[in-house]
Amino acid sequence: MEHYRNRVLVLMYHHIDPHESDMTISPERFADHMNALQRAGYHVIGLDKLLRFALYGNPVPDNAVVITFDDGYRSFYQYAYPRLKEHHYPATNFIIVKSTDSPAPGSIPHLTWAEMMQMKKDGMTFCNHTYNLHGLAVVDAAGHRKPALAHEIFLPDKGRTETNREYEERIRRDLALAQSRLDAELGEQPKALAFPFGAYNDTVIKVAESLGIQLFFTVKPGINPPHRTLFDRIDAGTPTLTGQGLLEVLSRYDPYRSEALRSAGQPFPD
Repeated sequence: MEHYRNRVLVLMYHHIDPHESDMTISPERFADHMNALQRAGYHVIGLDKLLRFALYGNPVPDNAVVITFDDGYRSFYQYAYPRLKEHHYPATNFIIVKSTDSPAPGSIPHLTWAEMMQMKKDGMTFCNHTYNLHGLAVVDAAGHRKPALAHEIFLPDKGRTETNREYEERIRRDLALAQSRLDAELGEQPKALAFPFGAYNDTVIKVAESLGIQLFFTVKPGINPPHRTLFDRIDAGTPTLTGQGLLEVLSRYDPYRSEALRSAGQPFPD
């Protein structure tokens, strides 16, 4: 069944665990999602095909979907990877690289480089989610906090906020370190960045592009046309979403269903 063509939907997940909460879903729920995608005729493609679609307008299958995970939790290896292999689905995980290089004691376990290399052989890709800028930073003397990648931070020792140049140099060092570690450990693969908390600005994109990063991922829902390198993503990793519920969410981007609802005078969800 054709739901849409010459467009790509990108799904976003975070953590998988038997105990669901917030952005954590169970292994059974994730398996239900993957079964639902296959049953409904969606075609999961990898980041390599998405790159060619974005840069050159190369064709993608009808009903194309890209599966992404954020943060690099080890649960991707433990729970998602076996289900993805079962369906022959590629996926991308955006890695907080410091959490792999120097895991914090007592934190949720993150992927190791050896696990990533093993999964890369089965079509998984691992990309930039900053080295150590996945967090909130103080941005003024009053102590307000905002995403560290996308905002100039307050320098208490100098009693002022970063200059534009200091800000650019800080994020360049971080993104370059993350990218160099990914390249050194995993070798050639598409270069992409997912913005922590979905927060970004023109400087972030300019700096990332100067480092060879070509694809960018937000947390804004939407469907993606060709010749676009800034991708919207649908949050699929919520514990209230069944496989059938996921299909209902994706159907919002089906132009045939949309037209049928409008013709019947029914409201169509945004």
